Amino acid sequence: MDFIKSSVKNYVPKNLQQQITTSIYPDLTIDDIDEIDNGTVVFDYSSDRTGVYNDNGDLCKNSVLLRFGEKTIANVNRHIKKCDFINETVIYLGTGYVFEHFGHFLTEGINRFWPLLYPKYKKCKVVIALRNKNNIPEFVRKMLNAMGVEDKDIIVVGKNTRFAKIFVPYQSTNINVKILSITKSVYDKIGTVLEDKNIKTFDKIYMSRSAMNDGRTFGEKQIEKIFEKNGYKIIYPEQLSLEHQITLVRSCKEMAGTAGSALHLAFFMKPGCRVVQIKRNSTVSDNINIQNMIDAVSGLETILVYGSIETYKTNHFTSAPQILGVTPEMLKFFQDYNFKYEKSDIDFDNAEFNRYLRQLRKYKRHKFYKKVFDLPIRIISLLGITKHGREIIREHLRMFFHI
Repeated sequence: MDFIKSSVKNYVPKNLQQQITTSIYPDLTIDDIDEIDNGTVVFDYSSDRTGVYNDNGDLCKNSVLLRFGEKTIANVNRHIKKCDFINETVIYLGTGYVFEHFGHFLTEGINRFWPLLYPKYKKCKVVIALRNKNNIPEFVRKMLNAMGVEDKDIIVVGKNTRFAKIFVPYQSTNINVKILSITKSVYDKIGTVLEDKNIKTFDKIYMSRSAMNDGRTFGEKQIEKIFEKNGYKIIYPEQLSLEHQITLVRSCKEMAGTAGSALHLAFFMKPGCRVVQIKRNSTVSDNINIQNMIDAVSGLETILVYGSIETYKTNHFTSAPQILGVTPEMLKFFQDYNFKYEKSDIDFDNAEFNRYLRQLRKYKRHKFYKKVFDLPIRIISLLGITKHGREIIREHLRMFFHI
């Protein structure tokens, strides 16, 4: 395996910069698909984990979700022989949270779609394993339709289910580890089908979180204003259809925004373009390695700009509020790329900072109450006979106490 140095251009304090490398792996071919006769999709009922087993009860190791370099192992259910049977040949696409969260779907959920690029598998039905669910999000359905899978050929199972035959593709991505070139081919196919030529497009777009109003990101309006002055169209992804988002991204030459799911749409961008990711937290923790892998496989330039002025240090994944501002590193980026702005554009926003502080106090109170109630909740949950039962009791109690 070869390694190449990161192409990320950093505008980040030296103590927060990451050493990022991109590994080169062999790509997948049509031979990288396991074929399981009388295969069974088996759930570990204490989690969202699943695996595919053969008639002898042996796990198809390739069916286990790869995450962060590790395998999430599903447990064999003792009553595997008594499960439902569907007399169909299907492609196993995966399971769990990665089919519900848009960003994780882009980076992980789509990693078994690639056989649909081959004529041999174009008419195959597909199976998705989702515990306690009987449907998939609309964005998943639309992408499957774009790959040639009709709604009637999408099978969602929520319990152990055996099929006449299951094809299990090797995974084309492993989050934070690898993204293979064939993944980009899948996105190119989806983009070609879902792109709407009637939608107005822009050379430069800024993907904003400011319209989400979730009390988690402050100060972005100030950043948006500067980007808008320099030719970027401000986009609020959650207000647009999937087709609209894909069309904008496929047509732009530059996409900017804060770290998160929206920038993962870079999979749809064309080679030679640029992604500017604004770091919204003050610890090393970040998803820049994942974003860089997306950009690398898509032939894009990656720029990371530090934008956090928070007083309470947070990680990338957090429920705590975060606040953006014009940092010295961001100013250097503006200067290097000839951004135009007025002094008033970069002045400290006291009103926004006070809003952030109020939300931070709320967050700390909630965190304190959660800690106080955690032990009683865990004690009460012991009434649950099984691990899954205890998890359900804890979940209901936390909902009751709003924690």
